[in-house]
Amino acid sequence: VRSILSRRLRKNFVWTSNCNIHLLFQTAHGSMEDAPFSSGLKEIVYENTYITEPEGYGDGARFQRSKVQAVLKQVLKERMEKQKYDPVKGAQIAKQLADDLREKVKLLGYDRYKLVIQVTVGQKIGQAMRIVSRCLWDTNTDNFASEYFENESLYCVCQVYGLYYE
Repeated sequence: VRSILSRRLRKNFVWTSNCNIHLLFQTAHGSMEDAPFSSGLKEIVYENTYITEPEGYGDGARFQRSKVQAVLKQVLKERMEKQKYDPVKGAQIAKQLADDLREKVKLLGYDRYKLVIQVTVGQKIGQAMRIVSRCLWDTNTDNFASEYFENESLYCVCQVYGLYYE
């Protein structure tokens, strides 16, 4: 029944966190009303916390560069130490590394931060390289961490930006 309803009324339903369907019907006046048979379903309503800075969530809520840099260093050493540069697998390695870094940094408890992770992997053949970034952010709440790794055949630069959002 749930799949039939969701196919027929794809435009008029909202998923809640427990995957119940909340159906809405449009009245003649243009307003949306609850479906007559959905009276047993409960809708989740979130209230505003009015907390606009990370300090309101506790001491560990602020993005701490040193902790993130330690995670970067550990993951780069584990994943890239024995890697050889392969131009075909370079993009795949960078994506997997970014996904691993995102999971590990999220475990540090930065729930109120959006994470932007940039990974650059390239062949080391004696060239010079410089990676530069510019950001427009709130210096009180936002921060970043960066780490560099190289072996005899490749280099890898990882940057993690933590941007606070409410």
